[in-house]
Amino acid sequence: MELEFRHLRVVRAIADNGTLTAAAAELGMTQPSVTEALRRAERATGAPLFQRDAHGAVPTPLGEVVTAHARTVLTAMDRLDAATARHHSGTLPPSVRFGCTPSLLVANLTVAVPQVMGIGVEVRTGIDPAVQLSLLADRRVEAALVVGNLGPRPADGSGIECAVVAVEPLFVSVAAGHRLAGASEIDLCELADEVWCVADGPRSEGVEHLRQGCQRAGFTPRIRQADYTTAFQLCELAQAVLPMMPGSRRRTGQTLVPLRDSPLRQRTCLFWHADGPLPRSLVERLWKELVEAQHGIIEQTPVYQAWLVRHPRWGTTPPEMVAEYAPGA
Repeated sequence: MELEFRHLRVVRAIADNGTLTAAAAELGMTQPSVTEALRRAERATGAPLFQRDAHGAVPTPLGEVVTAHARTVLTAMDRLDAATARHHSGTLPPSVRFGCTPSLLVANLTVAVPQVMGIGVEVRTGIDPAVQLSLLADRRVEAALVVGNLGPRPADGSGIECAVVAVEPLFVSVAAGHRLAGASEIDLCELADEVWCVADGPRSEGVEHLRQGCQRAGFTPRIRQADYTTAFQLCELAQAVLPMMPGSRRRTGQTLVPLRDSPLRQRTCLFWHADGPLPRSLVERLWKELVEAQHGIIEQTPVYQAWLVRHPRWGTTPPEMVAEYAPGA
């Protein structure tokens, strides 16, 4: 007997989910069918692939080897399926152009787009969300992955679709020796006397969001614009504090501190043309890959993990592809 693709999908699903029940739900199969497929896979390999007990299923050493190869084979097959679909439909360009604002998820596009669509990707990055949406509106890019605070949102009647990937709190980066550096959470008003350093222009939505949040906390922030290198240097020297993405990696001489009640937030959205070359079915698959990267990569830093544990009701990503989403508190 030889291993078949369906057996490999079952093995991968069990390894990913930890139980046969969860694997069956992911694959849309009954649990007896998953059990039988696993038995066939184990007969083909000649030994057990998982150790099973009341707590779940853990790969055996052989199971780890088979799972690793299953991931490689199935990823290649998914790319082949996407490339074949593109060949038959004739709708996708040779490479998808993305307009992006800087974010931790942008790098994932170089993996997710070829995997989902079977084509290359060109990423153009700029700090202004409005510029990226303008590029999309003018059809100079096929899609956009944009991070904003008050939005961003496409103009009415533009034909641009939106899917929220994640809504996250913003943290604050302070010098390692700052008086608040060791706190698990702080009130925004505790930073009333600080200089806030930002890379955005004075009329950007990010600056406006910061200004509004501080005013609600009872003070008007002193804001200084600087490039990223200068901003990080000022923070390290305790001459400024920085609003930061919560999944940002730790930098020498700085500490990331969460804000109580999350008065500052950011929203990551995927945009595309409803009548453009990207079919909604492929966009939805790409959205799922980005959501998976959000949980599996972005949210894995210690400070972010600790914050998520303290706020279990806050779901960073929506359960389905929607244009508007508000997480729990």
